[in-house]
Amino acid sequence: MRAAEDFDHQTKLPGKRNGALGAVALEVLRCLLRMRGRKTGRLDLSYQQIADKIHRSRSAVGAALDRLKKCGFIDWIRRCQPIEDAQPDEQQTEQIPNAYILVQPPTVRECVRRMLRRPNEFVRAVAEKFARQKKIDTATVDDVIAEVQSPELRAILARVRAFVDSANPPSGQTEAL
Repeated sequence: MRAAEDFDHQTKLPGKRNGALGAVALEVLRCLLRMRGRKTGRLDLSYQQIADKIHRSRSAVGAALDRLKKCGFIDWIRRCQPIEDAQPDEQQTEQIPNAYILVQPPTVRECVRRMLRRPNEFVRAVAEKFARQKKIDTATVDDVIAEVQSPELRAILARVRAFVDSANPPSGQTEAL
């Protein structure tokens, strides 16, 4: 839905009310997203059902669906069913509501692909560098001493820290002799 709104905003010309989709098409798309079957994904509403849900006319819904299809946000399959007990000289089939398919436009597909791809070596190296820098910026002296592998070196660093702390009082001013 956000991709459709962004697309509509990007295609809006100065002085115009709507972009390539328009407000009604966004309402129709929102209705289709809400009305699709949660378990099966089934989406087969008639124009009248959509119009009743969003309180618009059938012609506005039809035009909005055309714009959504033209911009690549939906597609549909026109469906018919045979008429029972039809005479040979009469119509043999009747149209039933279209089956709608929600499609990812190429721009949205590219954005999702970029978000889901594995990072390359450069991106990983930069992320590791930022993580190390953040760790250094937030680390205390005790944290640094605790990370030292060698117990002898850890003991020496602890003694040095104790000497430094005793030599410089927290106020930062040394007493005059």
